[in-house]
Amino acid sequence: MPTPYPVPRRFRFYALAGLGLLGLGTVALRPAGTAPDEVVRRLVQGVQLFYAEVRPEKAYLHLDQDAYAAGETVWFGAYVVDGQQHRSDSLSQVLHVELVSDRRQVVLRQALHLAGGRAPGALALPDTLAPGTYQLRAYTGWMRNAGPDYFYSRRLQVWPAPGSGEAGPSARAVARATAAAARTEARRLGAPPDVQFFPEGGNLVAGLESVVAFKAVDYSGRGLDVEGQVLDAQNQPVATFRSAHRGMGTFRLTPQPGQRYHAVVTGPRAEALVLPLPVAQASGYALRVTPEPGAFRVSIRQRGAAGGRVLLLAQERGAVGYVGQGEISGNDEFMVRIPQAKFAAGIVHFTVFDGAGAPQAERLAFAPGAAPLRVALAPDRADYGPREPVRLRVAVTDAAGQPVAAQLSLAVTDAAGAAADAETIASNLLLTSDLAGYVESPGYYFENPTETSARALDDLLLTQGWRRFAWKDVLAGQRPLREFGVEQSLGLLGRVVTPNGKPVPSGRLILLRNSPSRLVLPATTDDQGRFLFNGLGGCDTSRFTLQARTARGGRNLELRLDAGPPVPAGALPPLPVLPTPAEAAARQSSQAQVAAARRFRLDTAKTIVLSNVSVKAKKILPIDGRRLYNQGSATVLRMSDPSLAGSAYLTVFQMLQGRVAGVNVSGSEPNMVIQVRGPSTITGDNRPLFLLDGVPVEQDALSFFPARDVETIEVLKGPSAAIYGTRSANGVIAVYTRRGGDDTQFASVVSPGIMSVNAPGYACARQFYQPRYDRPRPAVERPDPRRRTLYWNPDVRTNAAGEAELTFYTADAAGRFQLVAQGVSAAGQPALGRGALQVAPGP
Repeated sequence: MPTPYPVPRRFRFYALAGLGLLGLGTVALRPAGTAPDEVVRRLVQGVQLFYAEVRPEKAYLHLDQDAYAAGETVWFGAYVVDGQQHRSDSLSQVLHVELVSDRRQVVLRQALHLAGGRAPGALALPDTLAPGTYQLRAYTGWMRNAGPDYFYSRRLQVWPAPGSGEAGPSARAVARATAAAARTEARRLGAPPDVQFFPEGGNLVAGLESVVAFKAVDYSGRGLDVEGQVLDAQNQPVATFRSAHRGMGTFRLTPQPGQRYHAVVTGPRAEALVLPLPVAQASGYALRVTPEPGAFRVSIRQRGAAGGRVLLLAQERGAVGYVGQGEISGNDEFMVRIPQAKFAAGIVHFTVFDGAGAPQAERLAFAPGAAPLRVALAPDRADYGPREPVRLRVAVTDAAGQPVAAQLSLAVTDAAGAAADAETIASNLLLTSDLAGYVESPGYYFENPTETSARALDDLLLTQGWRRFAWKDVLAGQRPLREFGVEQSLGLLGRVVTPNGKPVPSGRLILLRNSPSRLVLPATTDDQGRFLFNGLGGCDTSRFTLQARTARGGRNLELRLDAGPPVPAGALPPLPVLPTPAEAAARQSSQAQVAAARRFRLDTAKTIVLSNVSVKAKKILPIDGRRLYNQGSATVLRMSDPSLAGSAYLTVFQMLQGRVAGVNVSGSEPNMVIQVRGPSTITGDNRPLFLLDGVPVEQDALSFFPARDVETIEVLKGPSAAIYGTRSANGVIAVYTRRGGDDTQFASVVSPGIMSVNAPGYACARQFYQPRYDRPRPAVERPDPRRRTLYWNPDVRTNAAGEAELTFYTADAAGRFQLVAQGVSAAGQPALGRGALQVAPGP
């Protein structure tokens, strides 16, 4: 390969290109000199085989807004793509979405059914939700094998709900939130920053100049501006540094043999912070990668070794774009210029190996690749009045201006307070999804690329390393662990163990559901006691009874249901103390929307807002419509009775045993025999009539039914049961379930080896409110509740010409609105576009 850099006399390098699109098991190398040896072949095949086994997935959520008020709805479009090509043909068909508080508690959770890697979603924030910063995350079951670091995750601000009858929050709520934020910000600035130093390539090597990157953050991962000096063991300065962006920067250092170095760091705190630098190794390799226009300039040097063959491999998401090998010894410095055109857009992983194939140094760099697809958003006019139609033309083109078909989501929101550096689908798929940890303001690196932002992006990759796989496992051919399978439907995952925690292999399970339709599913545990029930779809929460037995019928077992992935440790920042005017406008607009929703109900023809009134009333117990009889004529077992304390872990029939005169319960579930009195001469058997919430059911419907879900069990005998006709000749056993909030508990133990489970279904799609004002106006007009989000469409599909046309109406709210479209093409290219429209105030 021609290179403008001098090649030392003792060094020969062989460029082996064109490996990125090879099939597994075959490597068609094109060497510049000699054929590659088995080490190179093993490296290339190891990377390809690893990705073929892992088959990574990525998730992204396009939200309608950047911040919300309690009581609002978070409208979003979900995208799940394969982790290599970013195509919407992911393995999984279920996406889990969670909202996590600063106390690491999941406060909202839902599951979405994916179709072609897409799903619309909506999270309704309770108006009682505490204000603060939350973590919104999304993942598939398959992504859990890689760990929470590779879930989709973003921080979400939630402001206080409006005060009663006001457009903004109450003064008390604002005061509390501001005071808490001020205290936290004071602690943030007063606490010492977390400063870390990262030598390029991985290690400092004595006698070799290295680039050292650093990053300074606060307790929540936000960057802090710092500066300082590097001193040797004699406190002589050898380098100075200053952060350039979000607490990150670089300096150069040539460590001397036997020396140790430390840094004196100054920042927001008055006192300086003294930190040791990594100790320099006596021997090793130094790797330097310098991004240049259209290319990467790579330098490799070594010290303290006898020299020998060195290998350089550059791969991006499993596609090997460059492999080279050569000889290096003494003070030789190998330099090569690799065109960036060999790589698609995204993070490139450069690794240096010795002749035995052992990794010695590695470095990440960003290849800009082709620009994301451009989405042009053209309203038919620039200015509109209230409740006027907006006809919007959408056109998607590539960098060459050629039309491209794509799937998009589109939001039209109040432009006040919109974050210019917020994440986009491009910043997520090409950058943050391949980095572990929190990346602050990722949109900065993509929105308006400059030389400064490119340097900041390189500093980010020098400090926040990529760790999707370990070379040791790849080179050993070790298959990655896959604890979680691909979810094609909702399921119930868990383990069966003995009381001392040992797994129960070959255990027998039965999952029983009585409503809305009867379902009985068997399963068997694996050698680790694990089980999985699939096919539990639908949009409603279903109540199941789960029973486990050993292979020999043993019952003294514990059922441990999967509680989901852990929430990573790490603090979340408070709400801003003093918002900018734009943020303040966004807050006021957002809270006004919630206030409007409270004052005006969409299903009411006319609403009158009353001033404060005082209401006095006498509490009257409601009549329970589930009963046809006077409760006083029945023998009643109330679960609230103190004498029944501890019976919550029994089943309904176990609770009846020995507690009601004239009722005989024998046998064991599911084959219990229940008798209220002797055999009937009318029906020819002795079975009573069973009622569940007033509805006649078969006995099986109450088998294993947990007593904790029951309000009362009522027994009718003799004439008091006659209201139900001849079926009640043997008596009536009526079970009434609790009403209220008791169904929110996911699972509860009924008895050893038996569990009651409330399994939520899919979060079925909700439609964003889109009124039409092209029809005759009603006599009484209601205010339009749309304030901050004027229009939301999670499924915009362009035709083969890359075009689509949409129509929506402006609302009563005036101001400037921004249009944001995001999506992905069938080839996996991210698409992004912005526009604007102005709504003038009404007369």
